[in-house]
Amino acid sequence: MNKELIINAEEQEVKIALLEEGKLLELHIDIFDKKFSVGDIYLGIVKKILYGLNAAIIDIGNSKGAFLHYDDLGFQISQMLDLIYTNHIKKKSVINNFENKNDKNSIDQILYIGQKILVQISKEPISNKGPKLTTKICIPGRNLILIPFSEKISISKKIKNIKERSRLISCIKKIIPNEFGIIIRTAADHEIEKVLSDELIFLIEKWKKTLNNLMKFLPPVRVLSEKSKTYCLLRDIFDDDFKSISCNNDFLCQEIHSYLSLIAPEKTSIIKYYKGNVPIFEKYGIEKQIQIFLGKNVPLENGAYLIIEHTEALHVIDVNSGISNHMMKNCTESERIDNIFKINLLAATEIARQLRLRDMGGIIVVDFIDMSDSIQKKQLYKHLKEKMKNDRAKHKILPPNKFGLVQFTRHRVRPELKKMNNKQYQNSPEDYVHYLEFVIESIIKNKNHKGIQLHIHSFVSSYLKKGFPSIQQKWLLKYKKWIKIIPRDSFGYTEYQILNKNHEIVSSSFFFH
Repeated sequence: MNKELIINAEEQEVKIALLEEGKLLELHIDIFDKKFSVGDIYLGIVKKILYGLNAAIIDIGNSKGAFLHYDDLGFQISQMLDLIYTNHIKKKSVINNFENKNDKNSIDQILYIGQKILVQISKEPISNKGPKLTTKICIPGRNLILIPFSEKISISKKIKNIKERSRLISCIKKIIPNEFGIIIRTAADHEIEKVLSDELIFLIEKWKKTLNNLMKFLPPVRVLSEKSKTYCLLRDIFDDDFKSISCNNDFLCQEIHSYLSLIAPEKTSIIKYYKGNVPIFEKYGIEKQIQIFLGKNVPLENGAYLIIEHTEALHVIDVNSGISNHMMKNCTESERIDNIFKINLLAATEIARQLRLRDMGGIIVVDFIDMSDSIQKKQLYKHLKEKMKNDRAKHKILPPNKFGLVQFTRHRVRPELKKMNNKQYQNSPEDYVHYLEFVIESIIKNKNHKGIQLHIHSFVSSYLKKGFPSIQQKWLLKYKKWIKIIPRDSFGYTEYQILNKNHEIVSSSFFFH
């Protein structure tokens, strides 16, 4: 599977697009001077104890305060507090309270107002909520994750080979110092000992730097910052499937080259410095995909579409066939059942992509088109799980319930990406033309393109035909097919129908937001 990374560096931010087979899969925005990022480590001060929630509010420099739950204290808390404080007599009683598993512990037995505490951001501020914290400190690398105050060695479940698992654990046991734990990541599979040893030394140096900052500065202060989003993405997702990395900033290209020369020197040739006059996101078709796929209505390749509605903690996705009653009447019962199944499979594939693209989290409810066949329901559920397999976010999918709804949860750590939150991405006539072109391209790909007629409102028809070259003529050059445009005064502005040579409707419009 071909993957590409397209990086658009602007004055205030860097936008990073991950493409898979040319389709936009993830879009990340790295804002310069951003206050809080997942993975940053802070020396904070306990500001408030929330007894009812068994949690504390920690001051790390955010006006709203950051949230730390008792469950996120972890077994490292006693050693970590020992590191910060010198009053061992007072601290000893706290440790005993925490480690006494017979007690029903609460956070006020561990922390008190005004106490200094070392925390790591596990979730960025979302909506009106402050950052979420943990004291389970970890320093991630490409192959290893270093866990201070621990001596446990864990290994990724994705490394299946028993001999390789034993080799890696044995290798780590030889090189790891005391009072450090390690998680062996999937990328370490078949990696040589020297590479693992060098990375371990690098991670320990980062931890030492954190300790130095801890002693130097007064809280609230950031004592370790994650590197750029580009670096973190390459660290976490780079593999042999990457065929190209294009960036419009020479300095950033050099940084990427420097990092790849360490983790995959044979791949440095895939880095390209883009110097074209056309903005890089337009050149690679990313802007067009943002316009089409980040709205409330998301088109599928066969004229069907999704409607995505958002609330604070719940997302509802409705699958619509987009097929007119006229088309349904001309289908046999078996064809109708088969068409609905195909639409649901397409929808499941797109839903898996939408969750990653928007980084949707919380509870997600999907209303697929009703199917009576239990075998098809099982196949759809299996297909959705398969498509979600590569999603790095933690998620759990439940089988369809008696109402045909599929429910699942997905954990997100950053604010959800929404087109409607950015003025630059408000829908416009150009968005509608992008959508029409997507539908026409899908019809041509599906080889249902003989004698295509586009029936559309008269004003839109004029817009598509005006100028030289007109949009209609550009379509001819691009697809080598003449799209006949028929003006229809009775249509709404965003209403259309696409007919084939037999005057059968192959696609019709939905309400365009």
